[in-house]
Amino acid sequence: MKRYPKYFIAPFIFFLHIACKNADPKPIDSTEPGSEAKESLNGSFESKFNRYTRGEAFTGKELKTWTDTAWKNDRIHKQLILWTDKNIDDLSYEVENLKNGNNVISASNIKLRFGQYVIGDQVPTGCGEQTNRASVEIADALSLTPVNKINQYDPLKIWITIDVPEAIAEGKYTSKIHVKTGGTTQQTFNIDVLVVNRTLPKVADWKFHLDLWQFPFQLMKFNNAQPGNSRIEPFSDTYFKQLEPFYKLLADAGQKSITAYIKDGAFLKGETMIKWTKNTDNTWSYNYDNFDKYVETLMSWGINKQINCFSLAGWDMNYIGYFDAATGNSANLNVEIGSVAYKTIWNDFLNDFKTHLRAKAWFGKTVLYLDEIREENLAAVINTIKENDPNWKIGLAGSHVSSTNESALYEYSTILGTHSNTNFGADKTATFYTSCTQLIPNNYVTPQNNPAEMTWMAWYASNNELDGYLRWAYDYWTLSNPMNITDGGNTAGDFSLIYRSGNTYPNQPLSSIRLELLREGIQDFEKIRILNNSGAATSIIQHLKYFNSSSGANASKLVNTGQSLIKKTSAFP
Repeated sequence: MKRYPKYFIAPFIFFLHIACKNADPKPIDSTEPGSEAKESLNGSFESKFNRYTRGEAFTGKELKTWTDTAWKNDRIHKQLILWTDKNIDDLSYEVENLKNGNNVISASNIKLRFGQYVIGDQVPTGCGEQTNRASVEIADALSLTPVNKINQYDPLKIWITIDVPEAIAEGKYTSKIHVKTGGTTQQTFNIDVLVVNRTLPKVADWKFHLDLWQFPFQLMKFNNAQPGNSRIEPFSDTYFKQLEPFYKLLADAGQKSITAYIKDGAFLKGETMIKWTKNTDNTWSYNYDNFDKYVETLMSWGINKQINCFSLAGWDMNYIGYFDAATGNSANLNVEIGSVAYKTIWNDFLNDFKTHLRAKAWFGKTVLYLDEIREENLAAVINTIKENDPNWKIGLAGSHVSSTNESALYEYSTILGTHSNTNFGADKTATFYTSCTQLIPNNYVTPQNNPAEMTWMAWYASNNELDGYLRWAYDYWTLSNPMNITDGGNTAGDFSLIYRSGNTYPNQPLSSIRLELLREGIQDFEKIRILNNSGAATSIIQHLKYFNSSSGANASKLVNTGQSLIKKTSAFP
């Protein structure tokens, strides 16, 4: 049994799995009414898809039992809402093991996290249209910071996550959560998890291709901007220690690709992993020390399928920063895509880079990636790359390119609703992405966006025979307040999928409801694939047809129905 002391009242996440004692257990996600609330503390289980703003009251039917179905090696979620008619400042929790006779899932597999408010937007808008924004506080960050207080004006949102072990017997497992004040139980909530005889593969073996682009200089920059902080140098030991928990969280979500910067100006000026030097004899040399260290480190953290290299056409298309050995100063080139100068400098780099990658046995993992580049520029970049070596792999996030250009791509991520797999085979990767142009579905944090939209993404990919999902920013924070995600003129959430605990090292990542539900959708994708391969997914495949480019507004209903079909099929094949 695991006890949460009274000072440990933080965002509540339980990884719970229920297996079978009854002869005919119900393989669905459901709840049952329980006993009346004691004293002034009340609570109820709540859908994981219901998003709460500050002060928003629970209005549903009070439910004291969470019943769910899980695979071995699965992860499941539920919300628990607590409210009171008076202030309480000594809450504590006790979580029991999940038991099925002599079989036990430890209470340590039940994770409690508490919903922390972030600054979101009242309504979603298109790219750059949040010019006169109306902000609202929304529970999305999942904090492990202890919380032991609740007031009558704002319910407490607890996110429960249960990790089901792989090596566990199937059956019905039961547990209880006791919510206490002053050490005395005020509310008890029951958990029943049916663990079925199906096993979800390890994260590293998932087929879904998740690509959330990383911005690994942001954490360091926030630390270094704080007066009195010790400066963190890029690619130092401290730099990687700061990044580690953030990118291990990303790896655990199923991330496949490393975002690597191969030139200064790939995204922002002054940021690169490869140092370009123009020598005194006008030849060029390239230092890969930081690139190697970065790639090797992220691979050791579990992100190791692909190295996406940005870019022969970066955010600043023609800019290449470098060190001029003749002057001893930093300088820059501005070479127009398709020009002789462009081809000359990039051919020189690609020859050297290719030799280095092959020496590291990374050439086959490397993809030269491009972001929403215009068709005429795309053709010029592809020609430059393929003339250097036809074996280079090219990736693109974009849409509506010519069939000639499309056929040259190894990975093609198209904007939602525009995918084309005409020229793609088993040896290529086809994904989709959402950008600031889609209002719903998206990873926005507004009352109008349902977090189920994130789970919907993988169902959409499954229906459209796509390999995965891409989003341009995992951690591109630009505001000093870690809980303010109204970056730029785009809708809140567009710039990041997780949060940071603060701006000073050592800071920690805070996952989000959005990221957790995106991961859950990927689990669904893997389950559908496995069930379909065994011929057991007929009803699920029929339901998949509803996940089209215009169905995101119904994400909660569609995903709930789909997940119920997976659970039913898994328990009664």
